[in-house]
Amino acid sequence: MSKLAREPVRSLVVFAVSLAGFVSLLLLIMNREGSFLVLIETGLARSANFILRLLGNETHVMDQTIWSSTFYLKVIPACTGVYPLSVYLSGVIAYPSRWLAKLIGAAIGVGGIFALNIVRLVSLFYVGVYFRNFLDEFHLLVWQSLVIVSTLLLWLFWVRKMAHVSSDA
Repeated sequence: MSKLAREPVRSLVVFAVSLAGFVSLLLLIMNREGSFLVLIETGLARSANFILRLLGNETHVMDQTIWSSTFYLKVIPACTGVYPLSVYLSGVIAYPSRWLAKLIGAAIGVGGIFALNIVRLVSLFYVGVYFRNFLDEFHLLVWQSLVIVSTLLLWLFWVRKMAHVSSDA
């Protein structure tokens, strides 16, 4: 098998191993009190609350829960964006590029996916306040699809624009 033919196989193996490693790590820390994941949940809740207050809402945050007089929203591990981030980072690691490009890709992914997640939480809060009957559909169908598609588009953006960054630059 030529080197050109081996590259896609190598990338697929690296992707699968990376993803398995990320998922294993997440499963280990998922429900541990005081874990890094709890810090992410709390940070997302505080960030979304900050935006909601900037938009004129009388909201508060306690731990991982954003609440107002009419509605509350709790950020749980599955809603932190760490799963799509794991897929994204596995794709960045597996893609044949220099380490500088991979570091840029990681930064783009972490920032982009968490920013999208804050937008998601803010919008879910509004849906919960004004259209509570549609909250489950909006949360499970609309936003899960948007997060998946956005993660893929973010990775494609990185591949097209940044993956070939030279370490000389």
